[in-house]
Amino acid sequence: MQKKAYQVLAAAIIGISSLFVLTGSYFLLHQPRIPQELRKKGV
Repeated sequence: MQKKAYQVLAAAIIGISSLFVLTGSYFLLHQPRIPQELRKKGV
């Protein structure tokens, strides 16, 4: 029972970390550019 709990915990940690890595690499590779006319004047 304890081994199954560790397997579930490991799968959850791997899933969450892969989610962070995939979204981070997506934004790193596909940096969204805001057009000049859509930017706020103060920024």
